[in-house]
Amino acid sequence: MKTDVVKFDGTNNFGIWRCEMMDALTASNIEDTLRLKEKPEETSEKDWDKMNRTVCGLIRSYLTQDIKYYILYETSAMKMWEILEKKYLTKSIKSQLLLKRRLYCF
Repeated sequence: MKTDVVKFDGTNNFGIWRCEMMDALTASNIEDTLRLKEKPEETSEKDWDKMNRTVCGLIRSYLTQDIKYYILYETSAMKMWEILEKKYLTKSIKSQLLLKRRLYCF
């Protein structure tokens, strides 16, 4: 199922992108790899690995090349998600300066 998720380039709103991405994963019924710390007992190891690879591929497909650089060699979907959240969801100096620049340009 193809959903309309805009590629995240670091300048658009990460919170909105994250919500759209979770909706896309939920529609594909593979969001468990991001929500659960460990694989469910009823899921086989092979299926869990396939779901993880699928989610990794989907996340990467909705990122621009500059953003993919930060998660290039990561193989765990949950770890990828945590890296992106840590980088773009927290109130860092860089994100505050970006918001101020947008405000002044407005």
